[in-house]
Amino acid sequence: MKITRIYYIIALIIAGMTLSCSVDEIDNYHAKDNIYFTWPGIGAFVGGTWFASDSLSYSFALVEGTVSQAKFGIPVSVQGYLSEEDREYSVQVRSESNAVEGVHFELPEKFIFRANLAVDTLYVTLNRTEDMKEQEFSIFLELLENENFATQMKFEIEDENTLEGKTLTMFQLTVNDMFAVPSYWFSPYLGDFTVKKMNLMAELLGIPFNYYMNQISISECQYHGQFMQRYLNEKKAAGETIFEDDGTEMIMGIYVQ
Repeated sequence: MKITRIYYIIALIIAGMTLSCSVDEIDNYHAKDNIYFTWPGIGAFVGGTWFASDSLSYSFALVEGTVSQAKFGIPVSVQGYLSEEDREYSVQVRSESNAVEGVHFELPEKFIFRANLAVDTLYVTLNRTEDMKEQEFSIFLELLENENFATQMKFEIEDENTLEGKTLTMFQLTVNDMFAVPSYWFSPYLGDFTVKKMNLMAELLGIPFNYYMNQISISECQYHGQFMQRYLNEKKAAGETIFEDDGTEMIMGIYVQ
């Protein structure tokens, strides 16, 4: 009789534990989804160096033809569940900005993260103004928490070796109309940026002058650098060394020498 009672008690304990586990398993995630910038991804580890960015630049001077505006897209991601409905998110222009909204740039009236997407795009319309020929203007954007999204991913992701990273809820976009170094000009393969070099690369490689304003792979930079350095070496061997406008010999980056 006592043994039967012991078995009965054990059975009750097991049933209680099973019920507890079942409740835990069906309990849903109730926290807000997190929204954050994802440009350009979380970076890349190349040649022992960590490359990550929470800022990029755009130069109208590197755009072929005459344009008065340009749309710049910044990827925005959500950590959490996909939603079957559009959701509005909040963005503010921080006081560090010296670009003037309505003059140098425009933002949408509402920021909408579309349904069933894990990644959407925030578009900034850049206006080409005369003062950009003499000065670079910065736009500092910050994602804010609202009724739909949290912004808990505020802190920098850091690489343990280099301690470099990027901010996930703030983004800096600079714009000018000067011949600035393009955003994806990787100098270890391409060397110092010059307009003459870029014109030559565009001619020989069949790429547009503003090619490096767009995100490209490190392997593509490597190919371009190797191709150009081989060409420059051949011209030099033929007694036709190519020089920059300042009289120095044109060379590519240190990784392709």
